[in-house]
Amino acid sequence: MTLTFIIRSIKYNRLLAILLLTTSGAMAQKDAQFSLFSLNQLYLNPAAAGADGLTKFQLTHRTQYAGYQGTNVTDEGGALSTQLFSFSMPIKNFGIGFYALNDRSGPRTDQEFKVSAAYRIPAFGGNFQVGASAGLFRQSIDYSKLRYQDPDDPLIPTGNISEINPDFSIGARFENETFYAGLSFNHLLEPKYQLGSGTATNPLPQTLYFNAGVNIELGYMLDIQPIVLLKSDISTFSAEGGATVTYNKRYWIGGTYRQQDTYFILMGGIYLLPDQSLRLSGAYDLVLGGNDSKAPSSFEVMLSYALPSPKFGKKAIIRTPRFRF
Repeated sequence: MTLTFIIRSIKYNRLLAILLLTTSGAMAQKDAQFSLFSLNQLYLNPAAAGADGLTKFQLTHRTQYAGYQGTNVTDEGGALSTQLFSFSMPIKNFGIGFYALNDRSGPRTDQEFKVSAAYRIPAFGGNFQVGASAGLFRQSIDYSKLRYQDPDDPLIPTGNISEINPDFSIGARFENETFYAGLSFNHLLEPKYQLGSGTATNPLPQTLYFNAGVNIELGYMLDIQPIVLLKSDISTFSAEGGATVTYNKRYWIGGTYRQQDTYFILMGGIYLLPDQSLRLSGAYDLVLGGNDSKAPSSFEVMLSYALPSPKFGKKAIIRTPRFRF
C-alpha cells in the first residue's frame, strides 16, 4: 500500500463522515421535521393509530429553507423537501396505521415505510393506548451531485448508492375529551448505513418523542389548544411549543416557538366541508436566529380527509308503534 493510497483513503473517509453528519440535520437526528406535528401524530408515535376514533388520510408537503441556492448547479435549488402520506383507522379496541415518507436533502434521500398497530384500554375517564410499528428505512446518496477537488480519484464512489434496513418503534399514549399525551421510542435497533464506505457507519440514532396538548373551551365559539413537542437522541435535546385557536369549529390559527435555530412558526387552517371531513392546513417558519445561510424561510401544507369510525356487528333493531317484531 503506497503513501498516496493511504492519504486518499483518509481524505475519502473524512469526506464521507462530513457528508453524513452535515446532511443529518439538527441533534444528529435523521427524522424529518414537521411544524404541523400536532395534526399528524402517527409519524411520531405508533400508539396514535386510530386514537381519535376517525379514519384519516393525510398528505403533507414541506419545503425547508425555501429560496436557498446551492453552490452546486446540480443541486436543484438546494432546498430540503419532504413528503409524507399517512393512513389511520380504528377497529373496535385496536388501531392500525401506515405512513410513507420521502425526505430529500441535497445529494441524500431518506425514505421510510411503516405499518403501525395500537391497542386501546379504557382508563381514568379516557383511553390509554400502546402501540408498535415496523417497516423499512432506506438511505441513499447520489455522489454525482457532489463536487470533488480530484474528480478522477478512483476511490470516490460514483452514481447513486442506497441501503435498506428494518426499523422498529414503540409508543404509549393517553387521551380524553380535553387532553392527550404521548411518549415514543423510535429506531429501536439503531440500523447502520455504510453507503459506499467499507469502514464508516452511519447509525440511525434512537430517538425519544414526547408530545402533549390540551383543549380549553373559551365560550361556545372559541377553543384554545396549547401544544408541546420534546425530542431527544439521548445525547441532545430540542423543544417546541405554542398554541392554536379554533373559531366556530372551522377556522384555526396558531403559533409555536422552536428552540433549534430560534424559529417562530405561524400556522392556520380551514375545514373545507360543513361536516369537517376535509381540512387544509399550512405553516410558515420564520428564522429569527442561527446561521445566516438558513435565513430563507420554510413552509408546509397538509390536506387531511376524515371518515367516521367504521361500525361492526349487527345493526340495532328500530322498534316503532306501528310495527312490532
